[in-house]
Amino acid sequence: MKKSLLFLICCTFCIGSLFSQKKMPQKQVAKKQMPQKQKLYTAKCTTLRDDLKSPTAAVDTTPGRNIANNYAMWDNATELTVKFMNSGSQFMRERVMQYSKEWEQYANIKFKFVPDNTPVTNMRILLGEGFGHNSYVGSDANDISQSKQTLNLDTLAFVSYDYYIAEMKRRGIKPNMVDLKKMAATEPVVWNNREMRGVILHEFGHALGLMHEQSYPGAINWNTDTVYNYYKRVQGWDKRKVDNNVLKVANQFYTNGTSYDPKSIMHYSVDAWQTKDGYSLPANYDLSSGDIALISALYPKDKKISVLEVPKVTISNFQKLDVENNSTRQGISMYPSFDLKTNSKLGEVYVVAMLVDENENYVKDNNDSYNWGGYVAAYPKLLLLPNSQVSYNKAGKRDLELFIPYSEIPVESGKKITFSLRVAVHDVANNQLIYVMNRYIDTPVSITK
Repeated sequence: MKKSLLFLICCTFCIGSLFSQKKMPQKQVAKKQMPQKQKLYTAKCTTLRDDLKSPTAAVDTTPGRNIANNYAMWDNATELTVKFMNSGSQFMRERVMQYSKEWEQYANIKFKFVPDNTPVTNMRILLGEGFGHNSYVGSDANDISQSKQTLNLDTLAFVSYDYYIAEMKRRGIKPNMVDLKKMAATEPVVWNNREMRGVILHEFGHALGLMHEQSYPGAINWNTDTVYNYYKRVQGWDKRKVDNNVLKVANQFYTNGTSYDPKSIMHYSVDAWQTKDGYSLPANYDLSSGDIALISALYPKDKKISVLEVPKVTISNFQKLDVENNSTRQGISMYPSFDLKTNSKLGEVYVVAMLVDENENYVKDNNDSYNWGGYVAAYPKLLLLPNSQVSYNKAGKRDLELFIPYSEIPVESGKKITFSLRVAVHDVANNQLIYVMNRYIDTPVSITK
């Protein structure tokens, strides 16, 4: 199954103040044209998204998870273990450790930096050129293999371009990336510490569960055609990638009652040519009062559980999905093996197995039976208690079965099928449906009707 990393672009930053009553800022109108040349070097950032070939909106009813993804928050008072992926200079590592810990002043979370050879960690950082600035959002990092990074920092973007451009001009060299890299490699590096600090704060904001503030409902009146053209030319992004990384508007729930905060570290910079009304914002490099208020409320130091706590389910130790033709019951039986943990706020939890055909398409359903979002699926509801831990289909037991009768599978006998396995949480109180696990099962089974 194809997967793609869609990057949360880390140009500039912003997050809403939890208690602030600030009005929307006055629009700054300016006649500014879209730049015709790309900057000497740019670095962007991303997160996981299922790339199964089907209309996404018709399949995945998960709302936009912007501003702060309450469902990806770490447990309050957690000490997160962090390691570097055998990369980066000692100087750069020290800066990452220094700047990231600014969040600890306000959030009841600790970053514990451990040796590179530590086998299991919550977060893993890759320092280097070419991967952009990007991070998985909050506890979504738990789903990533220990052999892969969960946060990237493109250190080439931290050099002082103004210095190197001026130096190349002084030496009679037309500014270019080849000579810039040579100079940075052979001479003492001149860093843009302001940019470095801002990006590190931004990415660690994502790692704590914060999203981009420009997705606040009604915040930006984008000039969409111009934005599409710009990112296609500069980054090579298609329309869907621009929608997910730049133009997506958050569900109002994820604002957590905040007001729009243009000064947040989680906001992109906005150029006047990107908006229909000329609205613009410069880059932000510091935590705003809104950032501090929100992260303090999400990870409070004066209480065990945040007032913003939502139902969360953690899936771990996923081992396999046994898929069998069940001749007795005339259908397909599935037995997923994994561990599950709930928090103090319990929602409705479903294990969803969606049918996938030979062409990697979800199979559309033609009735209301075995139907999940318009597609053929089995989805038993789990009976769980708050603050509980349970294992399924382990130690020789078969205590969780997902079943689809042949009569509900519109696929010819003898054809190969597979399944996309998900765990979904319905937060009834807030009317939100959240997927907490996505697994594509690569081993096909032949239908024997």
